Amino acid sequence: MTKTNKYLPLILFALCVIGWVACTQERDPCLTPKIAILNVETQHLPTDTATVFVDTALPAAVFTPITTIPNIAGTLYPPQALFTLSLSPDSTVCKWSFTADTATNKFDTITFYYQKSLKFLSNACGYTYFYNIDSVQSTHNIIDSIHILNASVTNNVNTNQLQICIHTHF
Repeated sequence: MTKTNKYLPLILFALCVIGWVACTQERDPCLTPKIAILNVETQHLPTDTATVFVDTALPAAVFTPITTIPNIAGTLYPPQALFTLSLSPDSTVCKWSFTADTATNKFDTITFYYQKSLKFLSNACGYTYFYNIDSVQSTHNIIDSIHILNASVTNNVNTNQLQICIHTHF
């Protein structure tokens, strides 16, 4: 038996043990939401008072991104008043199309102007973009006004950033 053949089983055993140990090591799971979420609340605004809001869910609202946003497509929402949108990490301007009901052909375009910053979440989660909304503009076919409640868009799902006031006669 040659010297090389004598140590071959020992070397193969050592490699198997090292491979087994390397494969059993687990990384910490990412338990933090990685995507910054823009939470939007909608309310009907009676046109006669302009101050009293009617708590009514939109029948079949559709938000569709006009700006290309990675991994985001148009979303048809069931009747509700709270929505979540995403901003594009590739730009500082993002446009969405909005209709309050699929039964109507009326829609508005909402344009978001914002600053973005790359934030480190953790070793397990890596980096993500957070945003700060500078301003929001829209057309006014359905939308009466848009109010920025909190300009900071982070991965905190419990914060509403925008309030969209909708005409009751949409």
